[in-house]
Amino acid sequence: MRAASSAEWILCRLTTQERAAAMVGDLVEIEKQKGRLWFWLSVAGVALSLFWRRPIAFIAALYAGSWTLYWFDMAMHGMYALHRIPDERLSAILFGVLEWVGSTLCSLSIFAAICYGLRERTTQMALAWTALIAAVIYFWWQPLILALCIGAALCILAASMWTSKRRMESAVVLAAVAIGCAARFVFMISAALYQRFLYRGLWGTKEMLEHRSLAWVTASMIVLSLLVATSAWSYLRGLLLRRLAEIERCEIMYPQERTSPHGSSS
Repeated sequence: MRAASSAEWILCRLTTQERAAAMVGDLVEIEKQKGRLWFWLSVAGVALSLFWRRPIAFIAALYAGSWTLYWFDMAMHGMYALHRIPDERLSAILFGVLEWVGSTLCSLSIFAAICYGLRERTTQMALAWTALIAAVIYFWWQPLILALCIGAALCILAASMWTSKRRMESAVVLAAVAIGCAARFVFMISAALYQRFLYRGLWGTKEMLEHRSLAWVTASMIVLSLLVATSAWSYLRGLLLRRLAEIERCEIMYPQERTSPHGSSS
C-alpha cells in the first residue's frame, strides 16, 4: 500500500488525481504477477510519458507567444503594415491590450493543445479567441471582417455563459490570461528598470554591445512570465476538473435534486 501511495503521489504531480489512481490501480493488480521491480519501472515509464509533453509544450508556447507579439506589433506599427492604427491615445491603448492579450492567448492555447489535447474545452476557447483577436489586428480596417469578428465574439460569449460548466471553463481561460498579462507586464517593467539602471540615455548599437546582460535579463523575464501563465493555467484547470468531478458525483448520489421542480437542494 505504501508503494501504491507513493506512486500515486508521483503521478499526481503530472496528471489528475483520478487518472493517477486509475493507472496505479492497474499496475498494482499486475504487480502480483510481475513483482515490485516491474511495478516501479512501469511507474517510471508512465511518469516519463506524461512528463515529456510539458517541456515541449512550454518551448512551443514560448516561441508562439514571442512570434505573435512581434508580428502583431509589425502589423500595427511596422514599416510593412498595410494600414497603421490611428494616432489616437484610445486606439493605441485598445490595440496594445489586444496585442498583449492575443499573444498571451496564443501561448496558452499552444501549451494546452500539446499538454491536454484539442478536445479540451478550455483549449478550444483559447484558440477561438486567439483567432478572433488576430483577425481584428490584421483586418481592423475592413468593416465587413470587423463586423464578422464582433458577431463571432458575441456568439462565443453567449455560448460560454450558457451553462454553469461553460461559465467555469470561461473563468479558467479569463483568469489564466489575466494572470499571464499581469506577469508579463511586471517582468517587462523589471527589465526596463534594469535597462535604466545600466544606462539612462538613448540606446543604440554601442550600448547594446556594452551591456549584453540586458538581453539575458529580458529573455529571463519573458520565460518567467510564461512560466507564471502556464502554471496558473494548469492549476486552474486542475481546480476545474476537481469541481466538475464533485458535481458529477453529487448528481449520481442525489439525482432527485437535479430533477427537482424548483431546482433547489433539499
